[in-house]
Amino acid sequence: MSEPLLRTVDLVKHYRPPRRARRGGHEVVHALCGVSVQVAPGRTLGIVGESGSGKTTLLRTLLGLERATAGTVEFAGRDVTAMRGDAGRMFRADVSVVFQDPYTSLDPRMTVSDLLSQPARIQRRRFPASRVSELLDQVRLPRVSAGKFPHEFSGGQRQRIAIARALALEPRLIVLDEPVSALDVSVQAEIVTLLRELQEQRDVSYLFVAHDLAVVADLSHEVGVMYGGQMVEHGATSRVLSEPAHPYTRALLAAVPVPDPRIERAKPPFLRPLWPTEDDRPEPCPHGNLL
Repeated sequence: MSEPLLRTVDLVKHYRPPRRARRGGHEVVHALCGVSVQVAPGRTLGIVGESGSGKTTLLRTLLGLERATAGTVEFAGRDVTAMRGDAGRMFRADVSVVFQDPYTSLDPRMTVSDLLSQPARIQRRRFPASRVSELLDQVRLPRVSAGKFPHEFSGGQRQRIAIARALALEPRLIVLDEPVSALDVSVQAEIVTLLRELQEQRDVSYLFVAHDLAVVADLSHEVGVMYGGQMVEHGATSRVLSEPAHPYTRALLAAVPVPDPRIERAKPPFLRPLWPTEDDRPEPCPHGNLL
């Protein structure tokens, strides 16, 4: 089995909230409690969980947008936790991000051509004009799009532009932060199909974060389920969806609507809290208060 392209080892992220926001003596918020994940070359790891589970904090920490309290982030066998020197420069060139809202992630003052060439300018790399046309072809947008601005496109088209920008430097890993949640259902299917085809063509890896289990299942080879800053279940997508071991995973699956009213009516009532008992919740963060 090949070595993982990306690996986090016991990643911990604690926050100290402002004094006025502290309640009940809680001096530290345990956003991540020893999270370890791996993304293999050419594969997709899907991370699911409800709001507040730690998904976004995990992404921001492994991308270097937040400094880890403890633990390490390794990329291609090199520790990039501190993001210094050659390791940090290589990591930023080899990892791209596609954000949730394609309109706010694209500068409205820049043309598509400028947006697609921006990563190369930041990395001080050559970027021939023909590269813009190649990227537009790959995401199935007409080449005349190069001279237009983001507001001239639909939401799905803007997300295609964001994907094209993520591909500009031939990355080895693309982080997808809820990339289809702001789109219509039919457009979601088109974007997921495009991402799958690009992965097959380019052998790129994806770290795909979402709250929609159906979308994650359609694209991911493996699934990790987060709750309370911890990874409560992880495994092959087919196994996690067909034989969920954790009560929280079972609750997430039960909440997914079924397009058959008879089956939907036959479901048992779904009541909060999602956990059957307090005993099923994750253990308190074993790393204590490291701040």
